[in-house]
Amino acid sequence: MSIANNPSILSCPVCNTSLQKSQKSYNCENGHNFDIAKQGYINLLNSNKKSSFDPGDNKNMVDARRNFLEQGFYKPISDLLNTTFLSNLPHFTNPLQIAEIGSGEGYYINGLRDCHAGNYYGIDISKHAAKTASTKYNNITFVVANAVELPFLDNSVNVLTSLFSPFYEESAKKVLTKNGIIIQAVPLSNHLLELRQVLYKEVNINSTPKNVLTQYFKLVDTKILNHSLKLPDQTTIQNIFSMTPHYWKTSPEQIRELSSLQQLDVTLEIEFRIYINAD
Repeated sequence: MSIANNPSILSCPVCNTSLQKSQKSYNCENGHNFDIAKQGYINLLNSNKKSSFDPGDNKNMVDARRNFLEQGFYKPISDLLNTTFLSNLPHFTNPLQIAEIGSGEGYYINGLRDCHAGNYYGIDISKHAAKTASTKYNNITFVVANAVELPFLDNSVNVLTSLFSPFYEESAKKVLTKNGIIIQAVPLSNHLLELRQVLYKEVNINSTPKNVLTQYFKLVDTKILNHSLKLPDQTTIQNIFSMTPHYWKTSPEQIRELSSLQQLDVTLEIEFRIYINAD
């Protein structure tokens, strides 16, 4: 369902009232107005909430992620997300409201949309990601917003997903329905280990899973994905590097070393955690 037909749970970032479509913008009952970009996304990130002029992934990172994901290298991740999602839906009534935090260029949430009907929202702080995603996936509502303050009405979202993205429990608690679920994917110690070994002289390996969401939610299940990837060429290696946080903190010397490789085998090791909003 497109943004034009599915505004019902979006919340005004100024006064937290419901947003309604009017012409080419959305506005609330208090007169706050937000234009819809020509690509179809809506920007609900107020300037005073930005950490920089252009927060989030830049265009190069978004393009690298799209190029990499469209080749199917991360399909095992998408498949496990879809399976986990479908196995946790029986207690919900339709239509479902589903949102991905850190949706990037839309690969994972589009996979979910293909396997179950519902109203889908992708949330990302990067306007480049929202622009790229909404250009390709026009049946999903993409919103530029901060995960610290999710742009939804209280108790309106049935399912929140988050893959490798920062997650804020208080914000999630506010927007999730009772018995709503969270599906979170986090990297474990061996995830992309071989790439990190090229980039850094010393690689810290901590086998203890971090960031378990226990303040407001009940952890009901976990699933582990272990998978090996063969990256066949330098372009693919650069793409996976550019779509990771290592892009921001790698020295020119380390980048030169990575640029000398013509192929690389890497490990995927990811834990999917399923939580329920039981209270």
